[in-house]
Amino acid sequence: MHTTHKHIIQLSKKELDAIHSIIRRGTHSARVMTRARILLLSHKGKSKKVIAVELEINPSTVQDVRNRYRESMDRALYDAPRSGQPPKLDDAAEAHLVAVACSDPPEDASHWTLELLRKRLIADKKVKTISTVAIWQHLNDRGIKPWREKNVVRANAHAGVH
Repeated sequence: MHTTHKHIIQLSKKELDAIHSIIRRGTHSARVMTRARILLLSHKGKSKKVIAVELEINPSTVQDVRNRYRESMDRALYDAPRSGQPPKLDDAAEAHLVAVACSDPPEDASHWTLELLRKRLIADKKVKTISTVAIWQHLNDRGIKPWREKNVVRANAHAGVH
């Protein structure tokens, strides 16, 4: 005979209040809301399978949230910070990128392309490698679009105009 294993979680009054607040406000991500509902339904004694069907999620998700709850409620609700890859450009290299992007393009080009900027950063020994996507992100974050001529301010743009 196979029985359905229930993993009952007993939430404190403070934890219940926090869960209800998350669910009622609706200002959290869908992932956090689902995790809050998992904890609440587990608190009510529902089985992993019942919760999975009710919330239309995988039973392993229910188990993962329950397991993380053993560490802490915050750990059950929120993702742990991810280390990620360190930035390719330090402040000095980024300043160099912006200066180059705002300067005149090479003679054989009408404007700076992401690939030209990538090659220039490597040639200038500001980075060993960098993707054009990373360059785009750095420039886009600052509203700089050298591939769009009208968005670039050149040092000699108004030379001769008095």
